[in-house]
Amino acid sequence: MNKPFSVTARIWKDVPLEKGSLIHSLSALLNEQLRLSQYGDGVVEYNFTAIIEPSDFFPAKHRYLKSEKRIDVETKMDYDQVIKVDMETFKSLVAQQYLETIDRLEKQKIENFDFRQLRRDVEDLFARQGWVVSV
Repeated sequence: MNKPFSVTARIWKDVPLEKGSLIHSLSALLNEQLRLSQYGDGVVEYNFTAIIEPSDFFPAKHRYLKSEKRIDVETKMDYDQVIKVDMETFKSLVAQQYLETIDRLEKQKIENFDFRQLRRDVEDLFARQGWVVSV
């Protein structure tokens, strides 16, 4: 069975392994600390993929599959910035990117799902975990 929150990365070979691992760790953190079902039954699966590559081969996209109640997000992060920043700054970039996708999804008006509360809870979780968020 899939976990309600899934966080993965499509990263270029030059991206340090610990940065890719940090993104993947977000999946466990979200599933341990939050329950997607508490925000309504309009979404039962939320898949987030960070794309960190020097080319635009993989475009960013957001889609909601109503029949499956599933969100699939593929979002591009600035490759040069990711390569240059330290881990603390990278945590903040990942957190900001995740929160920004929630903001974009809220505009899709998905029925029976409270994106505002999800955003507040995710932002609070990031703050408690030391993922500095300045949004």
